[in-house]
Amino acid sequence: MKSYRNNKKLTALLAGIVCYGLSATAAQAVMIDEDSPDAGELVSTAQDTTGVGASLDSISGSLINLGTTADPVDDVDLFKIMITDPAAFSVTVTASLSVNNDAMLYLFNSAGVQTLVDDDGSGGLLPQFDAGELTAAGGGAGDYFLAFTLFITNPDDVVSNPPTLASGWFRDPIPYQEGPYTLNLTGVSTAAVTPPVPEPEMLALFGLGLAGLGLARRRVQV
Repeated sequence: MKSYRNNKKLTALLAGIVCYGLSATAAQAVMIDEDSPDAGELVSTAQDTTGVGASLDSISGSLINLGTTADPVDDVDLFKIMITDPAAFSVTVTASLSVNNDAMLYLFNSAGVQTLVDDDGSGGLLPQFDAGELTAAGGGAGDYFLAFTLFITNPDDVVSNPPTLASGWFRDPIPYQEGPYTLNLTGVSTAAVTPPVPEPEMLALFGLGLAGLGLARRRVQV
């Protein structure tokens, strides 16, 4: 009887190890990279990240030169996102732009009308949207367009109040610069993704757990 109880404890322990490994693998953050060669800058060409199934935690990309070395043209990266929790929606930026890391964030509703804009975040040159800002601006759940640009590149239709993306962008960056960035998100959803391939350490853990379960079962049968 004692051996049977010990085997039951071992079985439960090893089953827990396997379940923990599976849950740790499934809980990895969903991160999206900018499409190659470049995300679009209009509603019709924005990179689409929308969908329901997983929390979208970050988007990584690069601002590149759309012109020539002699006549550089600054980049605008526009992403279609699905905001599922407007009260929790936030965006913080990490970037390594070539001059002074001065950039801007824009959020447009599904019709391309500007809903939020930020330049200098909380005291620095990188912009951010804080939780609660979207609901304070009257925004609810749904599809939006999130833009990352240089300071100061604005929606071209500046005569409208609020501005819209109907006419594209007015470019006057101060200064012109390039470089990688990451937009860290909360309150945003994306399509369900294929689970990542388990790391070797996790595979070894699974194997150990399964082997232990088999051994415990054989002992119970004996």
